[in-house]
Amino acid sequence: MTFSIFPLDKSTHYFHRSVNQALQFLVPEGKSVLYYGQVLPGILPELKALRCVIVSQDIVDESALPTGDGRKCEVVLSAYEAYLPDETFDYIILNGTLGECHDICSLLKNALSACEPSTRLIIYQHNFLWQGIISLAEKLCLIRKGVVQNWVSVRDLSSYLDGMGFQVVRTFRQTICPLRLGFLGPLLNSLTTFIPFLDFFKLNQFIVARPVVTQESATNPVQNLSIVLTVRDERGNIEPIVRSLPQVCAGQEIIFVEGHSRDGTREEIERVIAAYPEKHIRVLVQPGIGQGDAIRVGFAAARGDIIVLYEGDGTSTPEDIHFFYDALSNGRFEFVEGSRFVYPFDNHSMPLLNKIGNILFARWFSWFLGQHTTDVLSGIKAISRKEYETIHAHWGFLGLDDPFGDFELLYGAFRFGLKFCEIPMHYRPRSYGVSKSRVFFHGNYLVRMAIRGFLMFRASSVHKNNIDKGVSAE
Repeated sequence: MTFSIFPLDKSTHYFHRSVNQALQFLVPEGKSVLYYGQVLPGILPELKALRCVIVSQDIVDESALPTGDGRKCEVVLSAYEAYLPDETFDYIILNGTLGECHDICSLLKNALSACEPSTRLIIYQHNFLWQGIISLAEKLCLIRKGVVQNWVSVRDLSSYLDGMGFQVVRTFRQTICPLRLGFLGPLLNSLTTFIPFLDFFKLNQFIVARPVVTQESATNPVQNLSIVLTVRDERGNIEPIVRSLPQVCAGQEIIFVEGHSRDGTREEIERVIAAYPEKHIRVLVQPGIGQGDAIRVGFAAARGDIIVLYEGDGTSTPEDIHFFYDALSNGRFEFVEGSRFVYPFDNHSMPLLNKIGNILFARWFSWFLGQHTTDVLSGIKAISRKEYETIHAHWGFLGLDDPFGDFELLYGAFRFGLKFCEIPMHYRPRSYGVSKSRVFFHGNYLVRMAIRGFLMFRASSVHKNNIDKGVSAE
């Protein structure tokens, strides 16, 4: 179904703006976009795509297309299912086209030919439960009659995508009331943000999918690895960690990001570098403070195609890095989080209050992100460097400082539709030093980040405000 189901007047501008905001949130700036659908005011300019090919069944007024900042925009007049792309794109948007398409399989097959392994397919459509309401409104001449032919449920569409070579990574719904109606529409939509069981009835449906990576498509598996460790006052852990880190692949490096230690940690790292030249170790001194700053410094300097964040306190078992590397290098996943709550661990490893807090945070994230997770603050994480660069370009979009960096990585992975998985990891007590986290001080930050993330992903008006204010690291 297309936007044309509602006329573009003052009463329905609110509806179109909410869809615009969601698309803008999902597609980062400077990417190449293949766009299928009607061209409506405000949609393409705000996507800020570096290159955009528009496939439209209706004549497009090219004077309304976005220009400037080196952006290129091309219009192709064609039936959606008939257009066969001759290049690949970072993002493919099907804006209501499945409702108008005479051959959904041909459309998806042709879209797949324009995909790289990292391409994201974003499908926008109306909830099929609204079919009766919209048909009645058309008969009563309350809205303009649309050209809808097909009504497809999310469950059915997931099955069709699976059959055509795509894998759904995220689905979400918005807008219980598509009209402003004074303050009533925004009020109802804001209230239903906090009532998850009403999502089933919301009008706007968004499905984010990625092409399935097969053994044949993964002809050039990633080989290089950067292991990044953020350390402060961890002198006694440096050499034991270096000795125990496994040689996962031929092209491997270890990067220490040192955070202004007072116990001689930097000097110890330099000594270990000289003692273990075969380990290819580098040390960087972070300019700012906090683990979030250290992560950005270390990841920016990483040369590997895969980056593993490994906690420098010695509480994580280094042998587990093998499994994180394998999950990324074969193309099955793009962001991997460790879980400390699978294997039994010593009660001294994690205070009871920390354990309860971690479990509650994980349940909270699982609910509003729609992705099961058991540990959001684990000591091992892995991501491809290419995908991290997109997250880094939008670091800070939450509008709050993340002292640990975990939330920026996790939220960024979900915002841009990275395929996520968890891997069990072993967890053990410290053998040197003390934990840098303070339950109540840092807990306050984490609660704020959790609430902010909830609003960001559930209420489009919130993340729209942040984007408009330029909350990013660019």
